[in-house]
Amino acid sequence: MNDATLMTTIVTNFHFLRPLWLLAIIPAVLFVSVLWRMNEKSSAWDQAIDHDLLPFLLDSTKSVAERTPLLILLTLWLVSAVALAGPVWEKIPQPVQSRQDALVIVYDQSLSMYATDYDPNRQVVSKRKVLDVLDRRTEGQTGLVVYAGDAHAVTPLTEDSVTIKSLVPSINPNMMPAFGSNTLAAIETAKELFADAGALSGTIFLVTDGIERRDFGAIANLLSNTGFRLAILGVGTAQGAPIPASGGDFLRQASGQIVTPILDSGALEDLSDMVNGRYSDMQISGADLDYLLDEDAFLDQDELSDADENFDIWHEVGPWLLLLALPLSAMMFRRGWILTITLMLGGVSLLTPTAPVQAAEWDDLWKTKNQQGAEAFDDEDPIAAAGLFRDPNWRGAAAYKAGDFAGAIQAYSINPGEDPDAHYNLGNALAMSQAFEQAIAAYNVAIALQPDHEDAIHNRDIVQELLEEQQQEQEEQEQEEGDQAQEQEESDEESEEGDTSEEEQEQEQGEQEPSEEENEEEMEQDESDQQEGSEQEQNEEEQSGETPNQSNAEQESQESLEQWLRRIDDDPGELLQRKFQFEYRRRQLENRNNSQPTETQIW
Repeated sequence: MNDATLMTTIVTNFHFLRPLWLLAIIPAVLFVSVLWRMNEKSSAWDQAIDHDLLPFLLDSTKSVAERTPLLILLTLWLVSAVALAGPVWEKIPQPVQSRQDALVIVYDQSLSMYATDYDPNRQVVSKRKVLDVLDRRTEGQTGLVVYAGDAHAVTPLTEDSVTIKSLVPSINPNMMPAFGSNTLAAIETAKELFADAGALSGTIFLVTDGIERRDFGAIANLLSNTGFRLAILGVGTAQGAPIPASGGDFLRQASGQIVTPILDSGALEDLSDMVNGRYSDMQISGADLDYLLDEDAFLDQDELSDADENFDIWHEVGPWLLLLALPLSAMMFRRGWILTITLMLGGVSLLTPTAPVQAAEWDDLWKTKNQQGAEAFDDEDPIAAAGLFRDPNWRGAAAYKAGDFAGAIQAYSINPGEDPDAHYNLGNALAMSQAFEQAIAAYNVAIALQPDHEDAIHNRDIVQELLEEQQQEQEEQEQEEGDQAQEQEESDEESEEGDTSEEEQEQEQGEQEPSEEENEEEMEQDESDQQEGSEQEQNEEEQSGETPNQSNAEQESQESLEQWLRRIDDDPGELLQRKFQFEYRRRQLENRNNSQPTETQIW
């Protein structure tokens, strides 16, 4: 780094971590000022001799020597206060150690989750528990699998639990392409997520209201001699409750009996014992999650490892300022009282522990814009954070969280370079802005830079399906508009032919009418009435035919577009539903889903 670059870095990033320590300068100035004045008036000759003569009669070197300790004291005080304030201007990478455990949430989405033994039903209450699990995931990777008659991965293992949380509210049993409760397929899918992420150990967090006992042996075989642990959260009650159906009725068996699914806690506990796992009934408090996710008892301590990422911390230069104070302190040995004050002040500087960063009234004086933006972001104010951040990636993240996708696109587009995450985030912002083709291009760049970027691959596939649907709907809309235009042309031609025939008929009548002069006036009046009636009928046909057709076509087209847009924004689960249906049909065609039970019930 050359001198010009160093100076630019210092000027740009210089600030104090603990700026309130600078207030200690005020009493130093006041204290030294008082001592200075006392020193000036300490001589009795000041009142007896004229001030103009004093410099020639008194020894000035003595006065300077008496004031020198005061200057040294003030300098030491100032240096110590600045050192305590924590001057910084550069960051240094600090490797961090984090827990590298992986967890896959396996979420039962069979129809029995609509049972009403919880208020309002099992689905709503269990969904809150899943969100609570995600809130606890501050370290490690997390994935999500849902299942009914078949199992589907919602997200791969990722450290971005916020994205998973955004998808959970849209999950429901109605989106599953096959009815049933195929727990075995779900655990197989969870193991595939671990394998794709290269995880040799982890936890499968199963949220279910029941498992067929005939599957216990197969599940135990899947988990035996592996590093994967099973934690089961039982949903439901021993009394059970019916499953609401359409028309105000309840789901019934073929015999007509109402289906009442119950929670067999004993069976689930037996399964957990078979695989050395853990089981708990779902509780209102967080005691169930405390037990199932107990890191000390359930996770191995050797899973702590150095993370690949570094955490940058500000490098303080305050301690180096104290080296400047040491020679000044040595000069004070000839003044015992000055030495005592100096040592006390220096001891405070050396022994005082680092205090947390405190807010100053004028943030711009003590904190950089990025620091202010980080505080606003932590305070759940992404709009203010986006206006404060100077780092484009941070500004983009704040704008994205605030829903300002245009601002996020602008920020992420600023020199993304060869950072795959920057292109990935740009793709997310473009996708939310419905610029699907540009989003796919950004995902492709991220994948090219990092071929194993699972999140980019996953999101690109989703956006690709969404783009294909958009193109298909546009083609259908264009075809519909073309058909309407053709029908309109045919209607216009028929109307013109009808007008021509009426004119010819009127002309023939006009040629026959003058042959009887006595009825001429009466015939003319009849002709006029007929013409007016014809024109009125034509106007009515035009008003009831052409104009409403055109208006209805435009209205239907606009409603279709608005419906499509609403489906994208307000129903993100529909995209997952299409994904699940596609995967299910593909598995059926390839005949690879051999883990389904031979006897299947729809709940």
